[in-house]
Amino acid sequence: MKRQRVMVIEDDPLFRSLIVSMIRQDYIVSVASDGSEGFYKALEFPPTVAIIDVQMPVWNGLKTLKAFRSHAALRHVKLVVLTADASKETVLAAIREGADDYLIKTSFSKEEFRSKLAKLTDPNHVQGRPTRRSMPSPKSELVAKLESEKVPVEASVEWNTDDMQATLDEMIDDWE
Repeated sequence: MKRQRVMVIEDDPLFRSLIVSMIRQDYIVSVASDGSEGFYKALEFPPTVAIIDVQMPVWNGLKTLKAFRSHAALRHVKLVVLTADASKETVLAAIREGADDYLIKTSFSKEEFRSKLAKLTDPNHVQGRPTRRSMPSPKSELVAKLESEKVPVEASVEWNTDDMQATLDEMIDDWE
């Protein structure tokens, strides 16, 4: 079976390396440190899935989502938002801009991440997300769950570099 291509668009080199180390054996992985770089790399080598951080310099994640969804060559790419901002508003904004799924940096597990990625790279899996033209009705399953409060989304999380490093160290220890 041909390995699927996954792009990781993340400005934090440590977190980017962590994600790449988790998936490089199963996928062809390309990386970018901001949305603009990721978009142009994706045009050259379109991925099956792009994992996009929300808070980045140059092009943030929402602008990157819009760019992927508005370009004919990249509309088919499955987009997963990765964010430390777990506010309901941020997650909903990302989903409305075209994200197929999301991961909260402070609470996702290696198993959850690998499971979501496997589902999104499965050629037999059809995503039920409506196109931007059909928004807001009908609403995607994720938007409906978030709006009905069935999926707990934490309050916005403020991170400093020391906190992020400590969390990443704990995550790496837990996963190995």
